[in-house]
This record gives sequence, C-alpha cells and structure tokens, in this order.
Amino acid sequence: MLVQQGADMEPYRESRCCHTSPKIEHGRNRHEAAARVEPTHRWGRRPPVRRRRIIVPLAVISLCLVTGGAVWAQKLSGMVAVLYAGSLGAVVDKGLTPAVERTTGYGVQGEGHGSVAAARMIRDRLRTPDVFISADPAVNSSILMGRQNRGLVEWYLTFASADLVIGYNPKSRFKEDFEQVRAGKLAWYDVLAKPGVKFGRTDPNLDPKGYRALFLFELAERHYRRPGLVALLGGPVNPAQIFPEPELLIRMESGQLDAAVFYRHEVVAHALPFIELPDEVNQSNPRLAPLYGERRYTTDRGMTVMGVPILFTITIPTTVRNAAGALAFVRFVLSEQGRAVLTQHGLHPAPVLVGGDRAKVPAELRGSIEGPYTP
Repeated sequence: MLVQQGADMEPYRESRCCHTSPKIEHGRNRHEAAARVEPTHRWGRRPPVRRRRIIVPLAVISLCLVTGGAVWAQKLSGMVAVLYAGSLGAVVDKGLTPAVERTTGYGVQGEGHGSVAAARMIRDRLRTPDVFISADPAVNSSILMGRQNRGLVEWYLTFASADLVIGYNPKSRFKEDFEQVRAGKLAWYDVLAKPGVKFGRTDPNLDPKGYRALFLFELAERHYRRPGLVALLGGPVNPAQIFPEPELLIRMESGQLDAAVFYRHEVVAHALPFIELPDEVNQSNPRLAPLYGERRYTTDRGMTVMGVPILFTITIPTTVRNAAGALAFVRFVLSEQGRAVLTQHGLHPAPVLVGGDRAKVPAELRGSIEGPYTP
C-alpha cells in the first residue's frame, strides 16, 4: 500500500522492455502501402480511349486508398490498449488476450511494466491505456487518483490475489540445495547465503513486488527468529540483485540467476520450480494484514509504501479512447470464464471490491461488486 506521496514524481525511467502484440504491428504494416499514379502525357492531346484508360485507374486507386484507410481505422477502433503489471505477462499474453479476442471480438494490445512505473507513465502522459491493471490497490489512489493527479482514475476493482515464492533455475548448480529445501531438509535462506548464489528481485522504487521482496525478508526475520536475513539483500536497491520487472524471469531462465522472488502465478505459467513460503512471510493472507502493515519502505521519490495482502486491481482511466472495448475487457476479466483463465495461470480469483468513487463505476460492472475495498 502507498500511504504517502512525495512532491517530486519524476517521469518514467525503467527499462524499455515491454510486451506488445506482434499481430498489431503486422496489421499496421499491411495498411501503410501507397499508390503511385503516372503523370499526364505532356506532348499534346491523347486519343479519347487512352484518356479513359487513365481516368479509370485513377478512380480505382482513389477508391482503394479511401477503403484501405477506412479498414485500418475500423481495426484501430477495435483495439483495447492494456497497460498491466509486468508480473502478469503470461497471464495477459497467453491467457486473457486470446480469450478476450475470441469472446468479445476486440483485439488486445498489451504492455507490461512495474505497476508504480506504469502509473507514472499514465500520469506523465507517456501512455493513455484503455485499461490499467496494477499489482497494488494503492498505486491507483496515490499516483492516479485525486485532484492532484488530474483524476486520471476515479475507481478500481480488486479481482485477483497472489503470494510470493522463491523461484529457482532448474539448471542451477545449486539445484540440489533448493530441492533439499523443498524436501524440508534445508532452510531457503541458508541456501541463498551460500557463496556464489545469484539472487534477483525487482526495483522497490518502481514495482510493488520490489518492495514486497524487502518486506518478505523483514517478515522472515521475525517469523523464523533469525536476525540478519535482510543483510542477504545487500541493501534495498543493490544493483547486483535488481532487474526490471519484464526481465527477471528471462534472466533466470537464461541461467543468469539461480533464484529470485516471484509471484506464484509467474513461475506456474513458466513451469519453473519454486519454494513455498508461510503466510506470515508470503503476504497473501487477509487475516494477517496487521502483521504485514508493520512494514514500511520510502522510495527514492519520497513515497512511503506499507505492506498489505497482495491484490491486483483493474480500472478504466478517464483518458480511455476505446470505452466500449475497455468495458468488454473488464467484464470478461470479472466473469466466470475470465476467473477460470486466471486460475488456470496460477492466480487466485479474489472478491471484487471497489476502491474510489463507486458511483463512477460503469453501470455494467456494478453488479459484480461485492463490497468496498478498505486497506
């Protein structure tokens, strides 16, 4: 949770890496062809037949150009731009996108970043998505809601929960150690403390998973009664461990990392082995909210974040360009079919709770609301 926002919120500076549907790019290329028309003969009048042969192609070419432009405009109006928490890459690209396109007829253009960074991109007008999905409810209220943020978001709905795990590379030279942890014969923090282990996490200044990783080690110290576990991180923004949200999985799968902090659904989607953590550490249990709430972190932009049970939210910003498409996307995510897709990809469907102004929620979505969201 974000409980305080500093005055200085600089523009987005995270990695340019993102998820974009290649289908959209290919479609654009097909409709950017131009026609070339030969000039009129300059050495006198042409026979009537020749003149008619030139006029007809001109008319046909003009018609083709107009028709082609109309087709592309129609396709653009059918696209839904979704800016989402980078940890949902596989969920959106492999699960929600094909299901939404198949069910609603709308195309989906997705882009993933750390939620804090993505929200700053919206606020700084670097992106104008039709739908925004965040990994922390308070990212909306702190960065996008209220007069100070030009009311870019007026409401949001919770729709899924998650828990943190330690994922590891099955080809790591420490694989046997991690397998011993899964068998209950070793402690995960003892393996991470071994010389040579390459451990990864995301930036706590840009991504909720980044500051939740810090909370994980602080909570572990208390739960296991092992002071000094936080020292394994080498500082909140240790450059040897920090990687952009979209790159973390790629780096581990490529062998650059032995282990990293992930949400369960990330490793499930990529069929990677992982170590489960107790609720007192994994930040998933609403009944332990007071325990999580004892954790605090202040970002380099003066924003103080607080631990809360992990929840993902979805909203339609006020700058939406395809309102009908955005509504169709959100309705699918909240539907039984959509929740089945979430479960299939390792997420836990959560009660649909509303944050912000309930009266501003589209009427078509209000029937799904189960109550108000309170941190």
